[in-house]
Amino acid sequence: MPKRLKIAGGRVYDPLHEGWGEVRDLYLAGDRLVAYLPEVDEVLDAQQQAVLPGGVDLRGQVAGFGLNFLRLWGKLPSPSRLAEAYVTLGYTHVHEPFMTLATARYVHRQLEKLPLVDTSASLVVNLQDLDLWLKDRRRWEEVAETLRFYLEWTRALNLRVMEPWVRHRQEVYAHRNISLEETLELLTWLAGYLQHSIVLEASPEILRASLPKPQAFHLAALGAALTEDGLLDTALAQLEGGTTGDLGLVWPQEAPAGDGIPRQVDLGLSAPLKLWGEPSRDRASRALRLALAYKGQAAAFSGAGAFLAPVQRYAEMWGFLGNRKVRGEFWGENSGLREWTFREWVWATRTLPARLLGLTDRGHLGPGALADVALFDLPPGDPETRWPDFVGKCRTLLKGGVVVVDNFQVVREEVPKATWYRATGVEATPLAAELCQFLSLRPENFWLSGELEGIIWRRVQDR
Repeated sequence: MPKRLKIAGGRVYDPLHEGWGEVRDLYLAGDRLVAYLPEVDEVLDAQQQAVLPGGVDLRGQVAGFGLNFLRLWGKLPSPSRLAEAYVTLGYTHVHEPFMTLATARYVHRQLEKLPLVDTSASLVVNLQDLDLWLKDRRRWEEVAETLRFYLEWTRALNLRVMEPWVRHRQEVYAHRNISLEETLELLTWLAGYLQHSIVLEASPEILRASLPKPQAFHLAALGAALTEDGLLDTALAQLEGGTTGDLGLVWPQEAPAGDGIPRQVDLGLSAPLKLWGEPSRDRASRALRLALAYKGQAAAFSGAGAFLAPVQRYAEMWGFLGNRKVRGEFWGENSGLREWTFREWVWATRTLPARLLGLTDRGHLGPGALADVALFDLPPGDPETRWPDFVGKCRTLLKGGVVVVDNFQVVREEVPKATWYRATGVEATPLAAELCQFLSLRPENFWLSGELEGIIWRRVQDR
């Protein structure tokens, strides 16, 4: 029989259910929340504590190609230290944004090494590989089915496009080029066909573009793309126009010195992926101003990446968002802007990220949800006006009904974890076979045979 647990007397904060902040009990049976249990095996006293769903990080950047190399040079924490940072902040799920067909095996091996938290990954699509087929509208459906096949075969949760255009440098291939406007039309159609949004990595060019159907897209790491002041209003207009996004906040300190270590890796795109950029206080300020200016429900919290906004800085960035005094002491010029409410923070760090990833049983505390529950000490007085004071350290964290953090300390180093992916049921298409004739994208070259030790695969059903 599954273990039955009662979390008693806490103030429950769940944006998807009634009774925001009311004192009530939660019941857990195994790894799921249930409406009520007449008898329980254990009672967890949650008086004077806030009870929240586990956090979901949309941009963990924890397992991408090249990061393990940088760990060897001491530029990144080990997977165990990284997982400890996440769970002590109340996170239970981390999403890797940069997995390609060629690096899928590597990424999943690295996700396997990350303990304590569930994981997922985006499949980065290189449109240049598909240029001839994309130019023929009659083959769009075959392209879509091929991408659906790759989603399941690489165990990816969604599709991400970093370069939504095709621009060959050699003049002889100019007939294969596809403009941004043409590509956005194609991607809008693709989102409708797949019935879920396409993630576009934000860039100045994307922020200035006219999206044919904003609801078809999610703009990732908005703050990192704000290279000039004029783009702040442009990004705000994109969010208010109907697209979703994640904020991509930047920690306003210098990035680590290179020391001769490569700063970028080749993912097969037209330009390498920069692992860390040049320090820019101005860009960090713009990212923060965007987060404070936007007042809707379409922007999730995220950092700009492992170097520009390490998870160890999340609590301080939350202080900037929710405490005008803290922000003023650090920034000065931003002290007069508004403050995030506690409800906004819960929505942006839990409910919205889970919804954007299609994880319907995460990000809330309703019956049937995964028993990922974070408990934080409440300060005296009105806690909702002082939420940054207590969300930086999780007193108790339950992952799948198992206590991982107790009294602010990690008490369990191993816990059942899952990698979530989109199950499409699509077989290899003729286009996939055709691509294999001139690219090394055969499934046996990038997929892992058998099961990974310590990982459970969990499917998110496609359509």
